Amino acid sequence: MARVGFDGLMISPQGKGHARSELHAVEALAARSEHELVVFVREPMEIDGVKTAPIGARLTADWELRGVARESARRHLDVFVSLSERLPLAGGPPVVVWLFESPVHRIRANRESGAALRHRASDLLTATLWRRSLRRAAHVAFGSEATRDEVVADLELESTSVVYPGVPPGFGPGAAPDRGTYAFHLGSNDPRDDTALAVEACRRAGVRLLVAGGWSGTGAEALGRVSDEELRGLYRGATVYVDPTRYEGFGYGVLEAMACGAPVVASRVTSIPEVVGDAGVLCTPGSVESFAEAIARVAGDAGLRAQLRARGAERAGRFTWEATGAGLSDAIAAALRSN
Repeated sequence: MARVGFDGLMISPQGKGHARSELHAVEALAARSEHELVVFVREPMEIDGVKTAPIGARLTADWELRGVARESARRHLDVFVSLSERLPLAGGPPVVVWLFESPVHRIRANRESGAALRHRASDLLTATLWRRSLRRAAHVAFGSEATRDEVVADLELESTSVVYPGVPPGFGPGAAPDRGTYAFHLGSNDPRDDTALAVEACRRAGVRLLVAGGWSGTGAEALGRVSDEELRGLYRGATVYVDPTRYEGFGYGVLEAMACGAPVVASRVTSIPEVVGDAGVLCTPGSVESFAEAIARVAGDAGLRAQLRARGAERAGRFTWEATGAGLSDAIAAALRSN
């Protein structure tokens, strides 16, 4: 039984996206009972079936470049799993990187959107290290085929796979509060989410739009950040879920929406077609006309909505945490063989 370290610094009770992926991946690996897991976290917490090791408030870069190797040696770890593309410069056990988006794209997006100085400083470090780090990794498991294709076009890697995350527990069909007829969108001020397009497309389609998340704008009903319970209700009650993203390493939003029974209209870009398949209506990214037409068509056709709900539930059912655990277990085995 190998001793496997797992970087769980994003795990928190309020976590979404990658934070969910870290927690549920750890739980899935623990359920397989193949390895002794040591999960490194920010603050003391309990996770069934694993040992947790709090690291406190140390800087993320210091942890990634120095702390991982030191703690791995101190705890006699055989392999380490990380979601970061910044690895120790030397020392430490073989590393599995679970990578969800190209560092090149993220750095470019932060630069173009005028991200905060601390993000730009972090990006500068990432730009210096990521290619060397991924070459040094024993295995790179990508969160989608799209991300793997983008990265390996820029960097030759010897050992790779694709490991999708699963549907979060509790996200499925169910009752929803009566909010009337509405389109739903998870928005932000990040240009990649293209919330402005969702607003304009729904206006042209004549469909009321509710936006959850960190978006500040006009033309739609902004709900702010919502709890998981509220989020599930919004998905379940939506006439259509709208996701006009310009870039998505993995489509968490469309997966959650399909699982909860929302008909999906989304961009035909990066990982979205992998996740949605034929279970949603895919549109030209950046095209208000394409989205407005699709939203109006779905909102006005009850039969089409029923078809999309059925296809979406079937499609979402393919993304399980058991499969994620198996994929990460295979990646760990590949890393151990490389040692």
